[in-house]
Amino acid sequence: MIDIKQAVQIAKVKAAEMLGKSSFNLEEIERDSYKSRDVWSITLSLPKEADQLTTFAYLSTNPLQYKRFLIDAETGELLAMKLRETAASQ
Repeated sequence: MIDIKQAVQIAKVKAAEMLGKSSFNLEEIERDSYKSRDVWSITLSLPKEADQLTTFAYLSTNPLQYKRFLIDAETGELLAMKLRETAASQ
């Protein structure tokens, strides 16, 4: 069984590997279930790419994107990475 600190560290390492980013903010931590497995759901925020934002879009929307990492609570395996939609972006 991995603890919450280990789950956050795994999410950050996997985010850096997969997204090529080095700076993340921890936004949410939850215990959840995914495909019948107990998981830690770790949400990290990171800045959107500059080419994704026009000046107007930058002023009117959140300049951050949110990624949810589902980490198996028993093994520490990354099971999924998902885009975390916010109420303002829906």
